[in-house]
Amino acid sequence: MSWYEGLLHRAEAAYVRGDVDGALGLFSQAERRALAEGDQERADRAFCNSSAILIDLERGEACIPRLKEILLRSREPITRWMASYSTAMASYATHDFSTAETYLARASHLATILDDPAREAATANLAGNVALHRSDFDRAEEQYRQALRTYEQLDGYHRLMAAQVRDNLGYVFMCTDRTNAGINACERARDEMAELEAVHFLHQPLQDLCYGYLLDDELDQARENGERSLELALELDDRLVVKNCLFLLAEIAVRQGDRFRGRRFLTELANYYPDLSISDELIDVFLDIDLTRVVNLRG
Repeated sequence: MSWYEGLLHRAEAAYVRGDVDGALGLFSQAERRALAEGDQERADRAFCNSSAILIDLERGEACIPRLKEILLRSREPITRWMASYSTAMASYATHDFSTAETYLARASHLATILDDPAREAATANLAGNVALHRSDFDRAEEQYRQALRTYEQLDGYHRLMAAQVRDNLGYVFMCTDRTNAGINACERARDEMAELEAVHFLHQPLQDLCYGYLLDDELDQARENGERSLELALELDDRLVVKNCLFLLAEIAVRQGDRFRGRRFLTELANYYPDLSISDELIDVFLDIDLTRVVNLRG
């Protein structure tokens, strides 16, 4: 294993165990050393790895111009794939889905050229995310199944990716009237993440389990998973999951006959939308409708 591969391997391991700063530091170290040796391609790949993490943390907007420069400059398919994929991630994060699909098409073509199953799986998973956001459940399921088949044959960092895709697929099941199958998939994903000690990813399947148990009218289990997900999401500053959990916990409280608790969750949720000036009257309306019919846990 070369020094470069060793640094990347250590960075991936750090990311899986939740040491995001450590992972970013190792990728930056790889970039600097590659530049010192005059290896622009390796430097660009290390930067793409860093940008993918930053984009996932909603801190990657400044990376986009350089990613596009890399895509235009590089002649290496692997580097071009990384730049295309990261740009697609950034576009998805800003809800620019047309641009995301454009760069996903490039990434998919390049992954095929590379004959790299892991990169094909990553592209399929992101394509599934875009489809899911658009409520195209058939395409989302197709893409997630494709990604999962591949990840299940791989080891290391890809075990975490398999768990994440399994959770995504479980959510699709829940959205298409296959609640029990969805709960089973998300429970397995949660257990796999726990086994990997990837605690910083657990809030996502816990959120989905809250939703699934709510659909199944298992309110105590829904509340338990929702409260744990909210706790972790607040620690990680994952605003989307925080808002989803407040929404779901409000519905659970109302169904359990505690409108005061439901109002408290909705009031907390309103604080995340200061521009909307959500009134007490509007909160009363929300308390009287089935919120599971209007929630989209993927934004």
